[in-house]
Amino acid sequence: MDIIVSIFNAVNEMGSTIMMPVIFTVLGLLVGMKFMEAFKSGLLYGIGFAGLWLVLDYFMASLSDAAVGISENLGLHLDVIDAGWMLGSAMAFGSTLLPLAIVGILGVNILLILVGFVKTLNIDLWNYWIMITGGVLVQKYTGNYWIGLLAIIISSVVVTKLADVFARPAWEGGFIPEGITLPHEDTVAMAPVYFGVNWILDRIPKVKDWDINMEKLGDRIGVFGEPSVMGLILGVLLGAGAGFDIAGILGLGMVCAATMVLMPKVCSILMEGLAPIAEATQEMVSKKMKGREIRIGMDAAIGVGNPNVLLLSILIIPIMLVLSAVLPGNRMLPFADLSSMTLYILWAVVASRGNMFRALVASSVGAALYLLCGTYVSSVYTQASMEFAADMIPEGSMFVSSISAGNPLYTILLFICQLFGLGA
Repeated sequence: MDIIVSIFNAVNEMGSTIMMPVIFTVLGLLVGMKFMEAFKSGLLYGIGFAGLWLVLDYFMASLSDAAVGISENLGLHLDVIDAGWMLGSAMAFGSTLLPLAIVGILGVNILLILVGFVKTLNIDLWNYWIMITGGVLVQKYTGNYWIGLLAIIISSVVVTKLADVFARPAWEGGFIPEGITLPHEDTVAMAPVYFGVNWILDRIPKVKDWDINMEKLGDRIGVFGEPSVMGLILGVLLGAGAGFDIAGILGLGMVCAATMVLMPKVCSILMEGLAPIAEATQEMVSKKMKGREIRIGMDAAIGVGNPNVLLLSILIIPIMLVLSAVLPGNRMLPFADLSSMTLYILWAVVASRGNMFRALVASSVGAALYLLCGTYVSSVYTQASMEFAADMIPEGSMFVSSISAGNPLYTILLFICQLFGLGA
């Protein structure tokens, strides 16, 4: 087991930018591609992914500064601090659950593909930590190692199945290439909520016909409907709301405008690398497995190149901060993970099929749920953090949680344990 942990930690430390060209080259060879074709696909994916995170980090850092300013202006004082997804990651990598969890997630995934229950092969090794952290919370609550491990396996099955179920809308919307899925727990776990909101909106007279489509809007308002110009305007408004000076306001506007232009371009490089692997995989499976379909599970970050996702991620920050102040039952102050809202609202845009009114409603409901679920798990999350990652807890915090930890699956697992009286 120590060998498994060492290998996984080594892979994690090298990161996806280094390892994905290797993994994709090997995967390409396994599905019958020539070496140079497989290598080129892996290299293009690595280049695209590096570019994606360069732009995202640039974007997220600026949004984080704005969120701090807005939070201070609103005078928010809540006792649960959003310490960010990295705290959860540290908990997972510090847990004794890690080695068996890795073997269990991969083994069960392959078994379920063989029996036909799922189609996704989850090679997104870097984000296994999200499922493992859920198990850490369950283990902490119950005091039982095996129940914690069971929680991880259950999470992996649910997440992989959700990735399959919601793959087609993402393909049809052009968010990801066909044959790719997004088994990223703290994002796809909210997909049923976002699709559920759209289902409800479809049944409300008159409201069901409201449609704010950015392409149609662009035709009406000309240059002001261009993603870069809209990004500039929203960035300026966000900077003003944060209390920045003129240079800061204009700087944030330019960051948002640049992101609108750069993100689709780097995502196109990434997709260029992904597509041949996905196509070769399907060809091999069709020939050798009697038409069975296998999909490749990847990081949700590959789906954020859509301009609607980027625009909504700017809009949702002030909305979430206001919600944190007025939402009954909420005690969590959104902070570190606010900069990652680009990922957390992705499925709201997919579910809304280009209707930004619906996407805004759905993402607002999702934001409220992230806050309430983050609050619900905060007590156990704080205890686990103190055990596995005490040095990462913000100084002076009474309780810690995160928007990532506010994904509904953590709450459901802990609620089931509470319902059956499994507390330690």
